Amino acid sequence: MNLRQRLSAGNLLLLELILALVFFSLTMAATMSVFGRAYEMSKDAAGIDMALAQSNSAIEIIRSVDRSEEIRNILTGNGFSNPEEGKYEKEYGDGRYNMELILSKEGNLITADISCLDNEDRADTAEPLYEISIKHAVKGDR
Repeated sequence: MNLRQRLSAGNLLLLELILALVFFSLTMAATMSVFGRAYEMSKDAAGIDMALAQSNSAIEIIRSVDRSEEIRNILTGNGFSNPEEGKYEKEYGDGRYNMELILSKEGNLITADISCLDNEDRADTAEPLYEISIKHAVKGDR
């Protein structure tokens, strides 16, 4: 004799509820993943915007000087520290980001290499958020 057991209405309802919970859990995980990625993209874009603004500020400072002796005073007056000769650093964005400005002089031409880094990605292999190199001619030294 072949005995077949049928699912009762209560068991079918329980199975349907479990499948609905699994489906909505998977849907929620996918949605949270999308929102998490959007948050990361927004945070990166804000960092790049800040880097661009800070770099433009540094460029305007460098281009505003007439003589190379003025650069150090103006940069340190605008929040840059000078840990070693020709190199300036500044933290911005509540300390989350760091700008490095390296100056070199060849005759009357000053070259400034500016790079903005995320302090959370301070590994040696981390790519800068923004990099730019500018040249500015100054009057001859006295």
